[in-house]
Amino acid sequence: MTVEQPRRRTLRARCAPRRRRPLVRQALPRARCERPIFNRQRNRRTAVRLCAFATALLIAGAVSFSLLTSSRAAADVHSEERATQDVAALQADSSSMTRAVSFDVPALQQNPELPTGCESIALTNALLSLGFELDKTEIADAWLPRSDSDFVTAFMGDPHATDGHSCMAPAIVRTANAYLSAQGSPLGAFDLTGSTIEEVLDEVAAGNPVIVWCTIGLESPGDAYRVEQANGRVYRLYPNSHCVVASGYDLHKGTALISDSLVGQTKCSLQQLTARYYELGAQAVVIK
Repeated sequence: MTVEQPRRRTLRARCAPRRRRPLVRQALPRARCERPIFNRQRNRRTAVRLCAFATALLIAGAVSFSLLTSSRAAADVHSEERATQDVAALQADSSSMTRAVSFDVPALQQNPELPTGCESIALTNALLSLGFELDKTEIADAWLPRSDSDFVTAFMGDPHATDGHSCMAPAIVRTANAYLSAQGSPLGAFDLTGSTIEEVLDEVAAGNPVIVWCTIGLESPGDAYRVEQANGRVYRLYPNSHCVVASGYDLHKGTALISDSLVGQTKCSLQQLTARYYELGAQAVVIK
């Protein structure tokens, strides 16, 4: 009888069957790209330098503006003081010059044809007082040189336009002499720029019309918006610059008689006219 041996059973731990997990690459968060410490320090130093530079620029700008403002204010004060002293000296010295004089100068008005053409109208009024016959806009249209950028030897812009600018004494001398030459006149225009108020009034006392640069209403000129240098002089454009013809004065009363293309022939304070004359660079043109 054959006896079967019992099968030996391999004991296995009772546990859940192990499943092979698929290999999954988990997306790890990207490590921040840390810059080296020396780079961060360098960038920090650069930022500090930039901030310091910007601060320096702001301070420099503020100081420059303050200096310009103070310089302008100082110049205004100087002109006022000089005008007061010069006029007082003339009034005190009874033997220096004629005490009072006046002559007739027409006062054609610049509006509406020439809203910014006070210089050409001033020249026109001066020429009319000397006996020349010309239309109101003839000087501006036929004789006055124009430019887009030059306001010293030409009129910058269009005197017929409200956005025209101005011109300085050299432009009016150039214009006047061109006209006088074409008329065959022995007269000439002369630049008196830089003259004292006494020298200007001496020409008036001689009966010569003097074109003078000042401001509208003889108000403070404020700040110039354009500056040019020519022939050793500095010329400035002001928003309220104006041009009149001096045709008389009275030292007893301290007044001046001017032909103004905005208000007509009028009297004004000689001291105030002198101050504005100095502030506008002491520009004047005489025809004689």
